[in-house]
Amino acid sequence: MPKLCAAGIQLREQIDDDYPDRDRKSDGWIADSRHLAKGTSDHIPVDGIVRALDIDADLSAHKEEAYALVEKIRKLAKKGDKRIAYIIFDGKIMSPILGWKRRTYKGANPHRSHFHISFTTLGDKDGSYFNLEGEANERLKEDGRELGQDIPSNGTSDLSSSRPRCRCNCQCSSRISLA
Repeated sequence: MPKLCAAGIQLREQIDDDYPDRDRKSDGWIADSRHLAKGTSDHIPVDGIVRALDIDADLSAHKEEAYALVEKIRKLAKKGDKRIAYIIFDGKIMSPILGWKRRTYKGANPHRSHFHISFTTLGDKDGSYFNLEGEANERLKEDGRELGQDIPSNGTSDLSSSRPRCRCNCQCSSRISLA
């Protein structure tokens, strides 16, 4: 009996957790007759394991959610998750060829109703968590300060006071020029 690779199971579970009410009409993993007739598809089991997952592009009320999720998966692969072989969505394919840049997909199905993720053999048994959000609490540093660092509630700060004050005639003491 064929089974989906461990990485595919994990990614699908994470997507289901993040989008519990999503449309699943175009979801799939096991080859249909079209895939079988073609003969070359990661949806066709090899040694009982399927290394492909299709996720319906209708994740929520906002169509751009699918694009954002695909971008997160692409970035994760680009950063070195070797379980991901390639991604196809909306007429584009992303893979290690050309460093995970998007390029035109010339296959018969442009994958507009769903996105396709193929996995490498590393994903057969590696069902570890996909860190789709990147490093937690990661902040860039500039001049020794963390960007986005909170200013103390007492209003004191080591920020320069050489900027002009607000010109809105209010009492806000803002140092942002509105001119």
